[in-house]
Amino acid sequence: MKVIFLDIDGVLNVIPTKFDKYGAYFGPDDHFVKNLARLINETDAKIVISSSWRMSGLQNMKDMWKDRNLPGEVIGITPNHMMKTGTTLQRGKEIDEWLSQHEVERYVILDDDNDMEKHQRKYFVRTFKNTKDEDCVDFGYGLTNNCTTKAIYILNLN
Repeated sequence: MKVIFLDIDGVLNVIPTKFDKYGAYFGPDDHFVKNLARLINETDAKIVISSSWRMSGLQNMKDMWKDRNLPGEVIGITPNHMMKTGTTLQRGKEIDEWLSQHEVERYVILDDDNDMEKHQRKYFVRTFKNTKDEDCVDFGYGLTNNCTTKAIYILNLN
């Protein structure tokens, strides 16, 4: 199984202009969501939410995906150690914990933040400071075409 560890803010949700019962709206017409669809179509990867949005729970994430007609299948959320311990654990450690409990052939991490483990760097596509990408927003945020191409390469590498 191939997995996309997906942050939302700074990847799909950059400058929200509309809101629904789930919060800031990023919909199927957004070009970052279309890039996610391309990534999924070309890799057949499943989605694990590593974003702070996961705090609303797996079922809520699945419901939002369905209600908003978002691409792909959400199969999980990473552990939330902040809720358990009151301290923030690096996102990379939470991803490692999820990986230790599941069989994964390949994975990619899509995030605008940089708190990944050293061994995860080759599987990490940062969606920030990509100001040379034509379809970026603000300070280079978003799942741009270039970020999508990098992620496809990572997931399809033999």
